[in-house]
Amino acid sequence: MGIFASATQQAISAEDVATVQCHFEFVDELLQNAGSDLVNAINVSYLEHLSFDGRHGKRISARELLSLRLQKALSGLETYLE
Repeated sequence: MGIFASATQQAISAEDVATVQCHFEFVDELLQNAGSDLVNAINVSYLEHLSFDGRHGKRISARELLSLRLQKALSGLETYLE
């Protein structure tokens, strides 16, 4: 998940909306039937390492590209980290 997070972050930094959307769709598909270990990996090793509020993330509205399922996961993660 860490390598995939790096690839997604590179796409965010390059403002490559199509690739970011494709990555988020893939992760959303993984979450559909994910067990607790995969859910944890997506939260801790993927979502936590993406910059949604940086210059490039804001410019492409990366947060809004997330599916509802991923938005809920990110929101829960952010609440937990506060």
